[in-house]
Amino acid sequence: MTHVPRILVIGYCYPPTASPEAFVSAKLLRNIPDCKIDVLTLEDGLVSDFCDTEMGEYGSDINGDVIKVSPPQLIKWLCRLPRLPLRPDRWILANHSVRKHALRLLTEKYDLLVTRSQYHSAHLVGLKIKAMMPELPWIACFSDPWSEADHQAHVPLFSYFSRKQEQKVIKHADHLVFPTEGLLKHMTNDKGQASLKSSVVPHCFDPDLYEDSSQASKASQIPHECTWRIFGSFYGNRQPDILLQSLSKIKIPKNTNLTIEIFGSNHEKYGNLTDFNHAHEDRKITYGGQISHKRALSLMQDSDLLIVIDSTDNQESFYLPSKIIDYFGSGKPILSICRPGTVKNITEGRGDIVADIDCLDSICKAMESALSRSHKGNPELNSTSGFSAAAVGTKFRSLIQRTIDGLHNER
Repeated sequence: MTHVPRILVIGYCYPPTASPEAFVSAKLLRNIPDCKIDVLTLEDGLVSDFCDTEMGEYGSDINGDVIKVSPPQLIKWLCRLPRLPLRPDRWILANHSVRKHALRLLTEKYDLLVTRSQYHSAHLVGLKIKAMMPELPWIACFSDPWSEADHQAHVPLFSYFSRKQEQKVIKHADHLVFPTEGLLKHMTNDKGQASLKSSVVPHCFDPDLYEDSSQASKASQIPHECTWRIFGSFYGNRQPDILLQSLSKIKIPKNTNLTIEIFGSNHEKYGNLTDFNHAHEDRKITYGGQISHKRALSLMQDSDLLIVIDSTDNQESFYLPSKIIDYFGSGKPILSICRPGTVKNITEGRGDIVADIDCLDSICKAMESALSRSHKGNPELNSTSGFSAAAVGTKFRSLIQRTIDGLHNER
């Protein structure tokens, strides 16, 4: 009888916590075949005030258990303080409680430990466990950079400590997983043992979360009405200004009305949308608030165009926003406003539109192209099949077996 590996996954974002990382984790773990997987995470409502009950049910339907840790009240209170300067993140305060719970679980037989970030503090739990149980194989999975992230301020002493801890995690984990080749190179310097024991496993979309494509969309059937949608939050150097500027400047075909709907966390500049809409008759921008993930996927399918804005201080972006993978699953046309790098490459590979985020004229031309229907939006499905949950889950399953067997990586 074939042995089914038992895996303990530690991550601080998991449904019903509503965050991109939570949904990314659930889609992957639900689709890893032939494994028993237990997830150790933080209690509902701690990492995010918004809980998505539908995705909570989805995330709990894994071949295993979801175990939630409730830290002491003082730790919860401290973690909710604004602008806490701890590095790698405030959830390091919960590590002691999580580690104690993990060690109790590990008195049973597990074949592998997996830690996922964000948040990176989860990897420090893995580091402690590895020191205590060196025979237990450990995979550390990263969605974003740890140190030298362009959206995180440097804090003396705390950032130095965090960088040292990052180096220890990279050194002692048996395997490292990144969503893009660029992030792999950034965090391992693309050399030495760290690079050799690293793999690229992208985010994925799960077709089971979408509506029947034959029933879902009526958007393109409505004459002279175009609905474009953006899902996600503006923060750091990703701001809505470029959207307002380009939408003010573009030429819209006669008798055509364009609506751009934004869904995600609120932003102070959304207060300017009323004035913008009053100043234009044939175009408007609306803010729809924060909605459930399945509702978002349904609206993606009912859109004429989906927009992703990938802003970074880097000249070449190595980020893989999970929303663009969700867009792929919807089968709808995409406009990526970005710099050269991952998002540009996968968007063009699908036959979709790309605009230079540093060039207003480029963005305007791309929008006008979409409005004129010169871009028909027939995505190359073969270019996105590798992002399906089944394909990504199978790839991760192979990586699990190789790590358990102690084999070297084949990237």
